[in-house]
Amino acid sequence: MRTLLAALATCFTLGWAGVAAAYDELPRGLAKLTPAEVVDRIHIDDEMLEPHIVISTEKAWKRGRGIEGAHATDVHLRALVDRQSGAVRWQVWHELVYPGHRPEMVGVNYRAGGRLEQAELLFAEHWQDDCPGTDDPPVSCNKYARFVFEIPDDVVAEIAAAYRPESRAPWRLRFKDVNGGSITGGLAPAEAAGLVKAVDRMRGD
Repeated sequence: MRTLLAALATCFTLGWAGVAAAYDELPRGLAKLTPAEVVDRIHIDDEMLEPHIVISTEKAWKRGRGIEGAHATDVHLRALVDRQSGAVRWQVWHELVYPGHRPEMVGVNYRAGGRLEQAELLFAEHWQDDCPGTDDPPVSCNKYARFVFEIPDDVVAEIAAAYRPESRAPWRLRFKDVNGGSITGGLAPAEAAGLVKAVDRMRGD
């Protein structure tokens, strides 16, 4: 773990994140993922003492990739299916590492139905794990964050419908900070399509 943290710190020190290209293409391995493969790798957390069944794409693909302005250690989708009504809440989860001098992210922008949409972060957690001890010379630290936001049914359907075999085009999103700065990432339509299929199968649709 320390080796990974040191490597990430070095990347940011050398300006690796600053020169990264915009997140215009999915990694090739992720682009090859099919909705059927996502369904096969879906993780279901069916805890009887919880009001929702959680269906997640977290294990659908090996995580960790560079995006514009950060390193994404995990990006996945979750569906929270209400046990009583069958209603679904769709969540987008991100775990990111980015330079510690940047302000904290406060919201996210995306396009749906041809319109620019904005969503508040449902959950935002920040921490720093690779800072030196208090007796060490001062250096910059990376910021670690976990962000969660929700998207409506029609947006999930739009992302899923965008799936094309081996297409590297992502569904793009952009986290915004209080000063207007941003971190740009994206989702694989195959994950959305597979998650929708898994939810429909569970509900018997």
